[in-house]
Amino acid sequence: IVLGLGAIFGWRSWQANTIANLESASNTYQSALVATGFNDREEARKQAMEVVTNYESTGYAIYARLILAYIDNLESKYDSAEEHLKIALEKTENDSIRHEINLRLARIYIANKKADQALTIVTSGDPGNFAAQYNEIKGDVYVEQGKVDEARQAYQQAITDSESLAFDPRILNFKIENLR
Repeated sequence: IVLGLGAIFGWRSWQANTIANLESASNTYQSALVATGFNDREEARKQAMEVVTNYESTGYAIYARLILAYIDNLESKYDSAEEHLKIALEKTENDSIRHEINLRLARIYIANKKADQALTIVTSGDPGNFAAQYNEIKGDVYVEQGKVDEARQAYQQAITDSESLAFDPRILNFKIENLR
């Protein structure tokens, strides 16, 4: 009876601790989001780093790394943004999030003049429902490389891929027009 009661109380204590840990991670992450929304980069970075440091085992750490990569990108700290995205990519098991991270990583590579690495990301694997976004970035890579015809084809494919989505192709049309 004592062992059974001890197991029950131990289990409940562990569950309560887990819930409290997740609530704390959620609150800290929420603070990082709010600070990001107010463009308070310092506070957003502080809160996101707290999530990454203290709640690495939660899903919030992946999203906190996305915030950190976003801030680093705004501050042209591309190597640091790249590192945050690679860690988030390594830790996530969700395919949609994996695609979003890959798209962001490819954009970071373009900004950091690593077009070949960006092209590798957008041409490997099945893009699934993200084909339009992958093709848009592929076009951006080709523009960076001076391959105008390939860029035009990639942008056209992105428009075609986006027809079934609630996606406004005006930006893609603008990019095509600027290729001339």
